[in-house]
Amino acid sequence: MKFSEFSGERWAELQLYFDTGILPVTGLTGSESPDEAEAALTRLRDLLDLVEMPFKGRTVTYPALHYAAEGAQTIERVASGLKAGGFRHVIIVSMNRSYQADLPSVDLWIVPEPDGALPAARAVSEAVQAMWRNRREEPDRSAE
Repeated sequence: MKFSEFSGERWAELQLYFDTGILPVTGLTGSESPDEAEAALTRLRDLLDLVEMPFKGRTVTYPALHYAAEGAQTIERVASGLKAGGFRHVIIVSMNRSYQADLPSVDLWIVPEPDGALPAARAVSEAVQAMWRNRREEPDRSAE
């Protein structure tokens, strides 16, 4: 679901069921022409559909981060905020493979293949499900 589909009351009731926040990252620089910006947004939408549609009942998609001048640092800051807001998992969906980094608050990156092609829907689905399984199987270290 999209962030805009929740009222404050509705979110309080449903938050337990929506444990995964999705942050789309466009990666625009500001130097794109209007048609280049539109093409980037269209490709991001197509990539986002691979994770957003199949898992609509468990994920909340936030507004896209269009400009990330500091790259991974900006993404980590926003992802950390999503976790602080109650999401157990954060998925970054980006057409810009160069942003992909091992960030503490990011559980999964959905990015294009090295040749720029979109990943297979099945591969994305399996990656999301593996993320959820692995998280459940990790021991709770907060009691240590």
